[in-house]
Amino acid sequence: MNRYASSAQLKDKAKGYLTGHYGLLIGVLIVTEIISSILDKFVPLSASTAGYILSAAIAFLLSVFMGVFNVGTALVYLKFATGNKASLSDIFYGFFNHLEKTLQISLVMNVLSLILSLSYSVPYRIYLMTGNKRYLFMILPCLAAAMILYVPLSLCLSQCYFLILDFPDKSASDILRASFRIMKGHKGRLFYIELSFLPLLLLGAVSLIGLLWVIPYMQMTYAAFYFDIMKQEQR
Repeated sequence: MNRYASSAQLKDKAKGYLTGHYGLLIGVLIVTEIISSILDKFVPLSASTAGYILSAAIAFLLSVFMGVFNVGTALVYLKFATGNKASLSDIFYGFFNHLEKTLQISLVMNVLSLILSLSYSVPYRIYLMTGNKRYLFMILPCLAAAMILYVPLSLCLSQCYFLILDFPDKSASDILRASFRIMKGHKGRLFYIELSFLPLLLLGAVSLIGLLWVIPYMQMTYAAFYFDIMKQEQR
């Protein structure tokens, strides 16, 4: 019978992996946030419908582009979790390795996020255009329906960036299928882990600086989760 680590055990492992590495991980977080903030400046703001569509399209493309950094970030966490050295330059790994594949996977993930955002932004936009309050009341049920689609699919795809690093010869479609396969029976576990971090995220958001501790802790726990399910897969 396979025995998987509990959420508390994974967090304990993550704390061990983090020892002595917080400085670099905070640097990774700050650099990626700065790059994201700079790119956000290229998103035009407009009150017109055409301007809104253009802004949404540019924001979507930039989000797909930023997904490439997720591979580099995953590499840093996997290196530390396996006792290897990492550097800040690792966050650019995805731009020099498997770029096309990474962009394809990032595109799929951002399409899911787009569906979620459209579920509430479209009714709200129509309300602004028409003044019909009926569209305001549509936001909550539309968002709930989108969440029902988004949450399980995002959980199924959550291991893609780790898998790119472990299986560099696999195509994007193979990586997507592999993530679905290894997450079978584990979506509830990961969802519980994500929920368990909400109190820490809220506390961290109060000071903002606290997030510099919480986010690396959370990301390293996800790396420990990946190792946990892959350990059983390889048996």
